[in-house]
Amino acid sequence: MKLRAYLAHSTISIIALTLITLSHIKLIPNPVLIEFENVLYDIRLRATMPNTQNTDIVIIDIDEKSLSEQGHWPWQRDKLANLVNSLFDHYQLDSLGFDMVFAEPQPSTAISLIEQLSQAEPNINFEQYREKFNFDYHFAESIFARNIVLGYVFKQTHNQSTTLQVGQLPMPISAQSILGDAAEKLYLPVGYTANIADLQFATDYGGFFDYVRDDDTLRKVPLLQNYQANLYPALALQLAATSLNQPYQFILSADKKVIETIKIGNIHIPVDETASMYVPFRGTMGSFHYLSATDIINQRLPLNILKNKIGIVGTSAAGLLDLRATPVGESYAGVEVHANTLAGILEQRVKTKPDYALGLEVLQLLVLAILMAFIYPRLSPRNSLLFLISIAASIIAINMYFWLYQAFIFELAAALSLLALSSFFHTSYNFFIEQKNKRQLSKVFGQYIPSQVVDSFDLDEAQMTLSGESRVMTVFFADVRNFTNISEKMAPADLTKMMNAFLTPVTKQIHLARGTIDKYMGDAVMAFWGAPVKDAEHANHAVSASFAILKAIETVNHDFVKSGWPKIALGIGLSSGEMNVGNMGSEFRVAYTVMGDAVNLGSRLEGLTKVYGQAILVSEQTQRLDTQHHFLTIDKVRVKGKQQPITIYAPVMEITTQHQLVEAALTAYWQGNFDNALAKLEQITTPDLATLKQLYLVRCEQFKTTPPPLDWDGVFDHKTK
Repeated sequence: MKLRAYLAHSTISIIALTLITLSHIKLIPNPVLIEFENVLYDIRLRATMPNTQNTDIVIIDIDEKSLSEQGHWPWQRDKLANLVNSLFDHYQLDSLGFDMVFAEPQPSTAISLIEQLSQAEPNINFEQYREKFNFDYHFAESIFARNIVLGYVFKQTHNQSTTLQVGQLPMPISAQSILGDAAEKLYLPVGYTANIADLQFATDYGGFFDYVRDDDTLRKVPLLQNYQANLYPALALQLAATSLNQPYQFILSADKKVIETIKIGNIHIPVDETASMYVPFRGTMGSFHYLSATDIINQRLPLNILKNKIGIVGTSAAGLLDLRATPVGESYAGVEVHANTLAGILEQRVKTKPDYALGLEVLQLLVLAILMAFIYPRLSPRNSLLFLISIAASIIAINMYFWLYQAFIFELAAALSLLALSSFFHTSYNFFIEQKNKRQLSKVFGQYIPSQVVDSFDLDEAQMTLSGESRVMTVFFADVRNFTNISEKMAPADLTKMMNAFLTPVTKQIHLARGTIDKYMGDAVMAFWGAPVKDAEHANHAVSASFAILKAIETVNHDFVKSGWPKIALGIGLSSGEMNVGNMGSEFRVAYTVMGDAVNLGSRLEGLTKVYGQAILVSEQTQRLDTQHHFLTIDKVRVKGKQQPITIYAPVMEITTQHQLVEAALTAYWQGNFDNALAKLEQITTPDLATLKQLYLVRCEQFKTTPPPLDWDGVFDHKTK
């Protein structure tokens, strides 16, 4: 009976664990769990907010008072120019951002009248009047050479009724290539609405103020967006960089697949894979000083109230107010979201989910399930409740420790849901079944959990093993020719950039052809086809990838020439055969790699490419297995370290008349008819075959002078690698 009780409790825990874990890792959609987590996040945020007012960031408010004194919105842009001039000249503001966009030139009736007069009186110079009443010009002049960040918005979707691109975007902060594959995980807008060119060209800075979010409540904001292969910053991020006068740096994960941190000087901003950060709200609305724009224009405020501070121009006037739902208020001013984001960056109060958070959370669920399974059968109902409360309190306390002192966000909903769900079923078992009739309980319980399912569970820890498997595969080696000479002439930084630019397209083509990268060895790349997923066409895929890589290198060389770097040439060796593949290494470090004679042969063939003047050489086993490509016979060789001779080939796109001459020359050469071979070789004119032609011309002339032995088999012995 005791064994049955443990089995029943274990089964309950496993079911609850499975349901909650699959929901937690998003394999099973569970909007209830997501909403529960959002609620818990909001509670923690509100409970730990500083609830203090930041005095270093101020909001320049287009409020009701300003509209009453200065007129309805939008204002003439000479008023905005007066506002900017007053902020910087009189109040000595450090930096200013606009949470608004000026997407169209401002019409001026005075300009229209001047144009009519100039046509009527062409002899009169009206230029000074045009300048006087060109309010866009005055606004642009006030912006010029100041720390001003203009706002714009990106469009995530597009319909036929809207224009895809409006206005002028600022210069991007970088090309997406600086992030590599991580750039593809950023938000990819399809269009934008930006400021008119005259205004944007007046400043070096701009930042988007549209915030993409997954639900109705704004908890995270993107700091970068990837538009047309270029990176653009958020308004708050650019304001931080502008005020600090520091460049951007990006820190990627170890595998270079995800961006982890945006760095501005000594400030580190943790972000998720979309380059979004959690907004560290200070409190409810009013966490920043609101200063009326009209008071600034009329210079009614004390001088020190804005000196060396950062301002954001926004509005609180009815009808203009941009309200958003946030964890700290259903109607929260959008300009204060920017201010909170900026303050969090500058004060280093940004919380993050560490990359190992999910692993720890799943481990926590597993530990809880085991505790519930083994402790609940031993406890009375009262003690079970105390146990549940203690465990829940411990989980919350640990979670809050990381929240407060490590700025880490670990999710709570899954653990508390597992406790509640498990407790419900465990308690139901203890109260309604086990205490009445354990035998009957087993019978009823069996209606829900088949015995074969129960028998299949195993809670013992799995042990990792290091094992290998023999498979017929194709191995790939590629190496940059004359790399030593190239590297000696380049600065280390340029050499690193050049190698990254070379390795990226090579890796991309290998992956597109279903290959597996084994390792990078300086200027060399090793890969293989046929593992971990079996591939019946490994030879076809390897040869196709080799052609694609050579094509990609042509594009790379074009870019290298533009950068003042030397062109590069590759030698590629392919070999097929039986290899041992698997995790190989020690208990401290393992690598998924291949070993065997076929692997060594591939390396030797790569080294021979420069001897024969061919970009790609393959073994005869690869040539036999390939069913898609044409091959040119190159030689019969005995490579260093091998006794068995092999025939080597070069894959070609098609067999031409020149290739047929090579085949005929080699046939005559192996038959010992060196005069016939020389005659065929002299007819070869293709530059790609020049090295091969010269090699056999020399051999034939040598054999005519010193004939080979009678038992000569045509095999050439290579003494070097």
